[in-house]
Amino acid sequence: MPTSSRRRLAPPPIVAARPIELRVLGDFVEWLAASGGTLAVTTYNSGKLALFSAPDGTLTASYCSLPRPMGLAVSGNQLAVATRDHLWQLEIGSDSLEHAVDRAEVQTITPRQVNATGRLDAHDLAFDRRGLLFANTRFNCVARPSEHANFKRTWQPPFMAHASTAASTDCCHLNGIGVRDGRLAMATAFCERAEPAAWRAGDRFASGVLLDVRQNRVAVRGLSMPHSPRWHDGRWWLCDSGRGALATVHLKRETCEPVIELPGMTRGLTFVGDRAIVGLSRIRKRHILDAPPVRERWPRLRSGIAVVDYARGVETGSLEFVRGGREVYDAAFLPGVTAATFSTEAVGA
Repeated sequence: MPTSSRRRLAPPPIVAARPIELRVLGDFVEWLAASGGTLAVTTYNSGKLALFSAPDGTLTASYCSLPRPMGLAVSGNQLAVATRDHLWQLEIGSDSLEHAVDRAEVQTITPRQVNATGRLDAHDLAFDRRGLLFANTRFNCVARPSEHANFKRTWQPPFMAHASTAASTDCCHLNGIGVRDGRLAMATAFCERAEPAAWRAGDRFASGVLLDVRQNRVAVRGLSMPHSPRWHDGRWWLCDSGRGALATVHLKRETCEPVIELPGMTRGLTFVGDRAIVGLSRIRKRHILDAPPVRERWPRLRSGIAVVDYARGVETGSLEFVRGGREVYDAAFLPGVTAATFSTEAVGA
C-alpha cells in the first residue's frame, strides 16, 4: 500500500485546560463509582481531553488541552488519542492496568510516543493485533502511523479504488472503524461516492453507510451521518448520529435498529458491562454537521455523556457539558483506574 511523504511537526506540550461546567443527571456518579474505572472524553471543538472518575462516590475531573482531539482507543495501559497533526500514545500509570485494579492512588497519564501525521483529519482510533489503526478521513482510508511517512494505508472502501483524482480529498468522510477479535472489521462513512467532497451533498442525512472491511462491501445503507462502529455482546453497534440514535446492526437483513434516541448528535461509543456510554453533541445550526432529524425531534439538545442500559433501551444517567465542551467526538473507558490526572512531561515526535 502507498504511503504519503512525511512532514514532521513537533507535538505541542500537554497543558492544563479550563474546566468544563458540568451538570450530573440520574445515576451517572453512582454508576461511575461502581465501575471501578475512569472515563476519557474528547471535545474536539474546544480542544480538551477530559478524564472523569468517582473515587469514594465523588465526581472528579482532570482536563488537558490538545489541538482538535478526536478518536480514542485503549489497549492495556495505553491510551491513544488522535489530534490535528499527531497520534499520541499515552501511558496510564507506571504499572499495567491489571495491577492497578486494587490501587486507590491517582494514576498519571504520561505521553510516551507521538507520531506526526500532518493534516489528515484523523477520526476514530483502534488497536488490532499489530498495533494502532486510524480512520484517515482526508485520504478516504484506514491507515497506520509510520516512522517513515505521515501514514501507511491499510484499507480503503471498494468505491474508492479508482478515485486517483481524489487521493488527498475527503470524498466519503470515512470516520469510524471497528475491530473484532483483533482484526479490523467495520468502518462507517457518510456516503459511498468517490467525488471530492461528495459527503457534503444535500442527501448526507440518509446516505451514510456501514462498510464490511473483511468482505470489502457495503453492509448497511440509509444511515444518517454514522459514527463509532463497535463490537459488543456478540453484535455490532453504531451511532446513527444524525438521528441521535444508538443502534444495533442486523447484518443478514442489512439494517440497523435504533435502541434509543437521545437529545443530541450521537458520536463516540464504548461499553462497560451492561451499559453503553454514548457521546452527545449540540451541533450548531447551519453547520456542515448540522443534524436536522435530531434537532427537529428535540426542543433542546445536550452535550456530554449518556449512560444507557442497552438491554432496556433506557438512559439511566448522564453528565451534561453545560459550558466549555459543546461537541463530543469520542469516549473510552480505563478499567481499574479509579482516579487519573495528566502529566505535563514533554515528549518528542
